[in-house]
Amino acid sequence: MAEEKEEVLETQSADGAEIRDTDIVFDCPHCSKTLVIDYRGAGLQINCSECGKDVLVPIPDGMELTDLDMDPGEILKQLFATRRNYQKAETRVQGLKARLVSLQETLAVMQQVIAEGLAAE
Repeated sequence: MAEEKEEVLETQSADGAEIRDTDIVFDCPHCSKTLVIDYRGAGLQINCSECGKDVLVPIPDGMELTDLDMDPGEILKQLFATRRNYQKAETRVQGLKARLVSLQETLAVMQQVIAEGLAAE
């Protein structure tokens, strides 16, 4: 089965990624950020990359559910990519948690210094 090559529109997203003619372009209903997702994301609930709130990806007019059917190999590729992204996110979460603990400790020390300074007056 020959794979079709997707045409690329002349536009680019804000982060420089190419927007393909098959991508779904829509605005976040909460913060109005323009979002772009592959057509296979139609109907999914995602988090807005700007405000983090849940957003339902619209299903384009005329799109059928059968348009979203994928072969098992494609599903497996997406599963592996999802696992990699999950692992990256978990690593980032752990780093952020460690940073939070460090900031909380620094805040506690600063509050103690301030309290001691006020008590000495």
